[in-house]
Amino acid sequence: MERSLRLRWKSNNSFAGDVVRLAGRNRGNPTPVAPLRAVGRDWEVWLGYREVWTLLTGVERFVFSSADLTIFFAIAQSEDFQQILRAEWTGQSKDVDGWSFKPSDAGHPHWQIDAIEVFRQDRELEAARQLLRETEPREFGEPGPVSIPFPPWFEIARMHLASGMRPWLDDLIAHGPSDLAAVRAWVVKTVYLLNIELARLP
Repeated sequence: MERSLRLRWKSNNSFAGDVVRLAGRNRGNPTPVAPLRAVGRDWEVWLGYREVWTLLTGVERFVFSSADLTIFFAIAQSEDFQQILRAEWTGQSKDVDGWSFKPSDAGHPHWQIDAIEVFRQDRELEAARQLLRETEPREFGEPGPVSIPFPPWFEIARMHLASGMRPWLDDLIAHGPSDLAAVRAWVVKTVYLLNIELARLP
């Protein structure tokens, strides 16, 4: 990953530049990603970032909606991106009952682990390959191999692992940013932390 990072900020609050690529997300539209660092042998880590602000009608003011940093792994030069981990910060949204976090019982900001989705896809692919390898014909109505259900931890990406919770100070599990500077500080310091932790990989 010797390329220089000539990045610029797009008006839609994401990355742009000659090193930016598009990575498919597990859910939602593809997102622009930029190279972050090399890890292991022949692997690269790419970083995606999205930030959303909502215009309040009638007051001409933007309010923070969400920001997320997503880590993707890819074999060097392959651009076959695998979504591994997310740090997300969701702000409060307004409905008929007023302002609240959605879901109300999740920590904000939080981490979500996406690597299991890659494992599940690998398992489904291997099951399909096994069916193709079967050469012996079966009698009609003969029972097939027993299907083993996916373990519950295959859905671990549903969990919101709070990163801003301070149970020794208060009982709040959700915190919204105070201003734009708080969002920027969260992004910069989270990327800094991720870079340190990724350097621990062999």
